[in-house]
Amino acid sequence: MQFIQYGFGTSEDTNPLKAGAHATSDALKNMEKHSESPTIAFLYSSPEYNPEEVLNGVRLVLDTNTPIVGSSSNFQIVSNKVVSNGVSVGIISSKYISVGIGVDLGASVNPKEAGRNAVRDAIDNLGMSPKLIYVLMDFCKSEEKIMESIIEEVGYTIPIFGGISSDNLEFNKMYQYCNDSYFDSIVCVAFGGDLIPKMSYGRYKNMEDTKENSQFNMATDNTDNNAVEKFEVEDMCYLRDKLIITENTKRKIMKINGKNAVDQYKELIGYKKSANELKKDKKSYLSNPLGMVANNEEIYLKGPVNLLDDHMATASYIRNHQELKHVKIDETKVTELFNQNIDILENSPPYYNKPAITFCNVSAMLMETNTDLLKDRLENYQLGDLLGLTTYGEIIFGDIRNYDIAMCGICPDLVSISAKEGIHMITKHPATRETLIKIDELGGSVKVEELAKALGIHRRSAYDRVDPILKHGFAEKENALIQITEFGKILLKFGLIFKKEH
Repeated sequence: MQFIQYGFGTSEDTNPLKAGAHATSDALKNMEKHSESPTIAFLYSSPEYNPEEVLNGVRLVLDTNTPIVGSSSNFQIVSNKVVSNGVSVGIISSKYISVGIGVDLGASVNPKEAGRNAVRDAIDNLGMSPKLIYVLMDFCKSEEKIMESIIEEVGYTIPIFGGISSDNLEFNKMYQYCNDSYFDSIVCVAFGGDLIPKMSYGRYKNMEDTKENSQFNMATDNTDNNAVEKFEVEDMCYLRDKLIITENTKRKIMKINGKNAVDQYKELIGYKKSANELKKDKKSYLSNPLGMVANNEEIYLKGPVNLLDDHMATASYIRNHQELKHVKIDETKVTELFNQNIDILENSPPYYNKPAITFCNVSAMLMETNTDLLKDRLENYQLGDLLGLTTYGEIIFGDIRNYDIAMCGICPDLVSISAKEGIHMITKHPATRETLIKIDELGGSVKVEELAKALGIHRRSAYDRVDPILKHGFAEKENALIQITEFGKILLKFGLIFKKEH
């Protein structure tokens, strides 16, 4: 029995209105059971399209009662396929899921107020306690403050997932969709109902360099091998074998260890050509990011996402006097990040089924430098359908991360659903309780004739009893056998239907 329906569609038509309409039409057609009333539609489109025309195309097909959320993205991830220069639509429909949408336009002016207003509106429109907050926001230089205000509003117990809208690394064509509008700000979706989110992300761990392979370590005349030479920079004392930010403003690093940041960075990654050549070589600097080391020894990568004359531009805030670590990202590292997500999704509860749909956000920087590898990994993903985008920051559990792969699987809460469906079924058809228990006692699989004999009723009466069990998905018929489904086993296991005492 399908509890959450999902349909997807893509289009690379050069006409944005047609692209939006075709992608939406295909998404509805691809739903296993055509949905008259979709719960929500997710819309991701190339930054090269006119967003207003794309949205108009979607609305030509989708009814006005269906909420639409989404954003610009240079690459879109739809049903394990990576789409570029196109429009992608994913539609979710379920009577067990409710959504509420919230938006605020003041992300750049008053980020904390914007985050608070957007998530409040989303929860108010949901009308119940949320199980998940999905966030899409602009690359507005105040993302951390927005996230702080959302967490202050909902607390740490409600999971938060999402991303920062992206373009083609020009950082000037990012936008978000919400219903019949698009803008540069923040959209929140509050999910409620019978669902369980399963979240995962990759981790960069701090591996301390030894003196032998540290490019910044310099030998000293001190006979004590454990001693390290110190030097003074701006009245601060630093170890010579560490990288310390000594001048910065928000997303700009001007100096590292008191020297020009670009020159220090070029030396660090061993780039042989000129600094001007490095500034044009995106693949080199996107594959060699620097990160800040957190208290848990995890590295939060920051960039550079651009190299300018006098500074390095980072993907999110950095702090002065913070130690930096260099991480070289190659195919092995990307594969490791991807596998970490799969391992977590497979080995975290609930275990009874795969996610109905998994949101997947991949760093735009990773996708830019490892396009073919990521396309291959995504196309061979085995845990169901994916829906997502490439982002300038991956939002996971309230953290804003960069250079990451993050996933959020949506699983139907079968325990809750089985209870509701079971109560409805037993109330309307009281005899089904005894029938389901008897099938279980007979080994979970039985022919109708044998079931009738065991119950002491006529064969036709047994068919009448079995019908609502089949209809509600607690059992299924395969050839002549009636057998209890996993859904039915949950109903029996969690005590809504108790076996008779012997």
